[in-house]
Amino acid sequence: METLYRKYRPKKFSEIVGQEHVKKVLMRALEEDRVSHAYIFAGPRGTGKTSTARILAKALNCENRQGAEPCGTCHSCKAIDEGTFMDVVELDAASNRGIDEIRRIRDAASFRPIEGKYKVYVIDEVHMLTKEAFNALLKTLEEPPEHVVFILATTNLEKVPPTIVSRCQVLEFRNLPDELITKRLKEISEKEKIDISDDALKYISKRAMGGMRDALTMLEQVWKFSGGKHIDVKDVEDALGLIRSDIVRDYVNAIVEGNVEKLKKVIDEVHYSGKELHVLIQEAIDHVLERINSGEFNLIPLSRELLNIMREMRSFENKRLYLHAASLALMKRVEIPAQQKVEKVEKKEVEDEKKEVEKPSQTVGATAESTKEADPTVKKLLDYLRDKGDLSLYVALSMADEITFDGENMKVTLSKGKAYHHDILKQNIYELESYAKKATGMKVNIEVVVEEETARQKELKGKIMNLFEKNEGG
Repeated sequence: METLYRKYRPKKFSEIVGQEHVKKVLMRALEEDRVSHAYIFAGPRGTGKTSTARILAKALNCENRQGAEPCGTCHSCKAIDEGTFMDVVELDAASNRGIDEIRRIRDAASFRPIEGKYKVYVIDEVHMLTKEAFNALLKTLEEPPEHVVFILATTNLEKVPPTIVSRCQVLEFRNLPDELITKRLKEISEKEKIDISDDALKYISKRAMGGMRDALTMLEQVWKFSGGKHIDVKDVEDALGLIRSDIVRDYVNAIVEGNVEKLKKVIDEVHYSGKELHVLIQEAIDHVLERINSGEFNLIPLSRELLNIMREMRSFENKRLYLHAASLALMKRVEIPAQQKVEKVEKKEVEDEKKEVEKPSQTVGATAESTKEADPTVKKLLDYLRDKGDLSLYVALSMADEITFDGENMKVTLSKGKAYHHDILKQNIYELESYAKKATGMKVNIEVVVEEETARQKELKGKIMNLFEKNEGG
């Protein structure tokens, strides 16, 4: 039986879900006969990079192409779909990363195509190639034959040498919105006669984290688990081995309510059921962000604390003991009544930030929140993330020690102790830049760095030292 993600893999540009910016560039290049000799498809896994590469290969070799779309019925199109077309070569760089594989491609590229008009080389996970292999590939990219097109796919563009990137046209794939994934899953469920609720489909879409392939894999797993019966959210949780939403809710509520007994019961239940405790925290963060998105802004401090627990938990062998202690400490910081307590914390933070912004001497090293007030671009981005975008990115960006913007490039600096927030921003940099463009209407290049001491911290340290020197002198 063919898996769902293979069965419903897009075969034409019109069938690709999302990625409109990528489709527009490629289709226009095909229509105007101005296809680049080398492309880099960069972006998260499961977002359509390899499928788009195959569609481009079909369009280049199609015998009856209309505009930019391959016909899908000629010999070339069928052979490429079946993986038997001799002029389209796919290489997985994760397992074929040495110089010998690239040399073979380089030598074969000099010969004319056997079956079609173009030879197309698709190198997946290209960032895994060795330094020597990249050097061998570089020469071919510098002087490629006219009949050869290279498509390099990667989930980590930063690891691709700049010399390679500079010789390719880079197209960045983005995580798909949950709404698009849900819509596609519903279409496939109807075709396959899968009896599944809309809430269950939304839950799967959310768990896929922007990847269509992962969503289809989960849908198939849930379908087989159900045995043909109706599928609801609970069935999805059981089939995928997830922690039930009611347990996650109980954990969060136990902290907010200060219920020590309920807290211990939830942690023990997750631990003895064989589930990983870090998954509980992941789910709890997601649950809290959903509630914040629904208007419970008093929970923002709780989300920050949970992020810290997630980061620190990695270094503890006895995670159950650590989580219990850390959750109790967190409960102490969010005392009853939780609503009033958190509002007081938020009010104090806002007042402190306002004082910092109003200081006339503060000209460099602004924190994320004070920069938000000082720079309209940063303010727009933070407001957009909070109201319409990704709240996890909003929280991580809000934790930045310094944000600078020169009209085109935005530098986000975090101190060394905020590595977890740095990882969130770094791993979702494409999505963050996309949100910045939507929020501001212009392209913003974002760089995320970790520094032991930010400019703001140096400035404050200098002021403190000057203060002590004055006191000693007096």
